[in-house]
Amino acid sequence: MKNELDTSWDQTRDDPFERIGSLIGKSPRTWQSVGAVFGLAGGLLAPALGTLLTVMSWFVSQQRASLYLSRLSTILFFLTIPLLALGAHCLDMLEARATTPSSSAATPFGGGSPVGAGARAVHRGGGRHVHKGGVAAALLLLVALPIVSRAQQTVFNVPTTDVLDKGKGYFELDVSAKPNDDEALSKFSSFVPRLVVGVGHNVEVGLNVLGNVQPGPDATTLVPTVKWRFYNGGDNGWAMVAGAHLHVPVRNKAYNVGNYSYVMTQKSFKSGTRVGFGGYFFSKDVVAASANRAGGQFTFEQPITKKLNWNADWFTGKHAAGYFTTGAAYKLSKKLTGVAAYSIGNQNPSKGNHFFYFELGYNFN
Repeated sequence: MKNELDTSWDQTRDDPFERIGSLIGKSPRTWQSVGAVFGLAGGLLAPALGTLLTVMSWFVSQQRASLYLSRLSTILFFLTIPLLALGAHCLDMLEARATTPSSSAATPFGGGSPVGAGARAVHRGGGRHVHKGGVAAALLLLVALPIVSRAQQTVFNVPTTDVLDKGKGYFELDVSAKPNDDEALSKFSSFVPRLVVGVGHNVEVGLNVLGNVQPGPDATTLVPTVKWRFYNGGDNGWAMVAGAHLHVPVRNKAYNVGNYSYVMTQKSFKSGTRVGFGGYFFSKDVVAASANRAGGQFTFEQPITKKLNWNADWFTGKHAAGYFTTGAAYKLSKKLTGVAAYSIGNQNPSKGNHFFYFELGYNFN
């Protein structure tokens, strides 16, 4: 989704990395510059090192050493979100210092635009804009990292009816963190990198990497995906999609291949509220041992401010995907969105089946 007011970034020929360097170079010894360098550099290096440690853990025969490497890699992936947020915040402060009233409308870091998915869409109003696209542009380096990623645009876990336009892309890193009294490292339970790309004709495709769960052995699973919006009512607010995820385990296999398929309907209201409902089917062993699972999936999205949404989604049923998740999505910059939420299991929540859920999403649009 493209904001028609948001044109100066496209029209500007400046290299965003040169712009970032220029902002830092003007006051290199201030804490804002140090924070920007530390946050952006650390946020780019953390997932790269995390990926390297994950691959190393696959080839280490000693179980204790492999578990240590896996836990350390998970921590590094978890740190990606706060580090990038720190860097973006510090760079925004440098941009605000460098921007004057007469030039703020012309700076290449300006305006606000929806993230693309309605769940993440947080608009900015008219008036003077301060562009932050240069901060998000630095995150393009994440594409060069060896992290295979993304699937559907979702609220948290349930797909929305949003579909990217042809050639547009979206990256996301999801982290689940569950408190554990035994040792601090066990708090970080999993990370899931994702990537989705629009291919045209209301179709998008993507890839998830699932199964990096700690503690315990990883069950790495590649999940290519496809989503097709076969109805878009426009002004009436209704939209419908159908989609499928192909689960292909590549490490510690519990099955050879599986599938998650769904149909989803959403209604958008003029107030900005959007609700969705649909049905799903998981093939044998994907979310339940030796069993298929089918049920309902539901979404709720409510704008609070121009930057903040409160959202929720829910998979019915007692299985590995059966959770109710609710929390906030906040636009950190023009293309960068942070999410913080909490997931509660449909079964055994009183016995600890609940955890924190975080996302960092970046639109390439």
